[in-house]
Amino acid sequence: MHRTALLLALAAAGAAESKEIKLQNPSFEEPATVHDVVSGWRALQHSGEDSYEFTTVGDIFAKGKRSFRLTRIKEQHYGALDQSLPAAPLAGRKIEYRFQVRTRDVGPGGFYPYVNLTSSSGDVLEQIRGDAVVGTVDKWKTVSVTLTVPNDVHNVVVGMLLMDAGTIWADDVSLRTIDAPGTKPLAVEEKPKAGKIMIP
Repeated sequence: MHRTALLLALAAAGAAESKEIKLQNPSFEEPATVHDVVSGWRALQHSGEDSYEFTTVGDIFAKGKRSFRLTRIKEQHYGALDQSLPAAPLAGRKIEYRFQVRTRDVGPGGFYPYVNLTSSSGDVLEQIRGDAVVGTVDKWKTVSVTLTVPNDVHNVVVGMLLMDAGTIWADDVSLRTIDAPGTKPLAVEEKPKAGKIMIP
């Protein structure tokens, strides 16, 4: 086989390993609605009066013409943005949630990508976070979370979490399965452990 043909075959095989899962407004191009400050996403904070600014902006973006911006304007434990998907189609699958981020003056508490696994009543059974981002990141940086979805969860919630002062910009969000071609869903027997429950 010629080298070019081999490279094309390998590229095709690599592409077959992943399948994109549709998210709502993943590049933050859609306008706000009466129900959502950021269309398709849920904005939330720990408690009390509004302590965060949730908005989309057109002056900084990684893809398209807009990005999401989150700024803490008052002392608060956390602010987050997320959206929920049914877990059943992903049960037993290995998934990767990722997006691009920039930051300004994020405190040591950090900013995180996260995935919540929830019950039918909405309780968080487990939260899996990616690596913390702190300080100022002037260039777009990819952050991600990878996990295998258990069989006994109701929803998969993908989000981003600011645990300290500062501003973050996020863009180009994606969720995909990363199983090898032809892989059958894994029989994930273990239930999420209560000791891993984390906010929000």
